[in-house]
Amino acid sequence: MNLQRVSVVLLFGTIFQVVGCQSRPIVNWNWVNDRAWAEWRDDDRYMTTWHEKEAYLEELRDQADSLPIAEQRQHATALSEQIKAEKIPVVRRELVRTLALFHVVESEPGLQTALEDSDPDIRIAACKAMGTRPGKVAKDALLKVIRSDEDGDVQSAGLRALGGFEGQDVYDELKKALASRDPAIQYAGIQGLRRLTGQDWGEDPETWVAGLEGEAPEIVHDGSESFLDALHPRNLLR
Repeated sequence: MNLQRVSVVLLFGTIFQVVGCQSRPIVNWNWVNDRAWAEWRDDDRYMTTWHEKEAYLEELRDQADSLPIAEQRQHATALSEQIKAEKIPVVRRELVRTLALFHVVESEPGLQTALEDSDPDIRIAACKAMGTRPGKVAKDALLKVIRSDEDGDVQSAGLRALGGFEGQDVYDELKKALASRDPAIQYAGIQGLRRLTGQDWGEDPETWVAGLEGEAPEIVHDGSESFLDALHPRNLLR
């Protein structure tokens, strides 16, 4: 083997070592002990590759519902701390997807952190997770996202999730979305209102406004609505 080939082998070996081992394992209860964490952080024996983490998270998601409540709380605490510390966006996203399945109060700090992540995909995942948690904490978090996040896709995810909650503030925010200049925001508002009201007045924002204001809007399928809207009795009998 000549010198050039040796150099290439060494280079790839170095890259594999750096990329494959730059993140920490998902669950190690030293997370909750600052002194132990400092020691664990520097111990190469606990370093894992992304593929190992991915496999572990998949297994943890499958088991989440069946775990004892005390163990769910431990996992939620560890996952929340990992979300704060993890540097790799794709890993943070998978951590959020996993944390979403732990319906315990200990998961809320991690989801709150994810709602402020720099990566919009992670904020979207956090919105979906919050939408599965009835209660004031989740509702207020989604309202904050809708009102302050500058990413339209994140706002849309928040609006869709908000439809699973109740209250005048929820109704007002979803109705407000119908007046947006962004068609995606309008549609997300309609999706949220469907969940909130149980009504289906098609895809046209003006039709929804009329319905919400007490009128009996005629739902017209003009080709822009979904297939399910085309099958609505009012469209079939028109």
